[in-house]
Amino acid sequence: MVKIDVTDEYIMEAPPLAVYKAFINEVSGATQWWMPDLAFKLKGNIPLEREGAVFDIIAHPNSRLNAKFSCKVKKVVEAKSVDLDIFAGDCIGSGNWIFEEIDGKTKVKIRFNVKTNNRLISLMAPFVDFAKFHSEAVQNGFKSCNSYLAKKSPDQR
Repeated sequence: MVKIDVTDEYIMEAPPLAVYKAFINEVSGATQWWMPDLAFKLKGNIPLEREGAVFDIIAHPNSRLNAKFSCKVKKVVEAKSVDLDIFAGDCIGSGNWIFEEIDGKTKVKIRFNVKTNNRLISLMAPFVDFAKFHSEAVQNGFKSCNSYLAKKSPDQR
């Protein structure tokens, strides 16, 4: 098992509650602004903004070389943070989403702290920079979310 620990940040042009809601809507399936980099599927009947919610993530879902993992929400503080247990799939570990207000905007931080849980991915790790691929997918999502929110009027956020 190979360790991957990466943190990505981005400044969104919207307040924390709007950004938080955009993330909740994306993972819940109401939007798809993170495609084609990431796809999400909520499992069960616990809403994402509640502790115990479970969802799947597929990185690069349209590629044969995708990665899949399942997450459980450990803790949620509305518009502030979401802590995740990444408990099954190609990687296992933890994830955190942080939403921090800065002058009416939001600094979003995502930390992905896992070990590979797939023999092929572990074998490829010395030759493939998985942290870089993760960061590219997350940064693309940040930019897409920012564009998505910019198109909404402030009262729709």
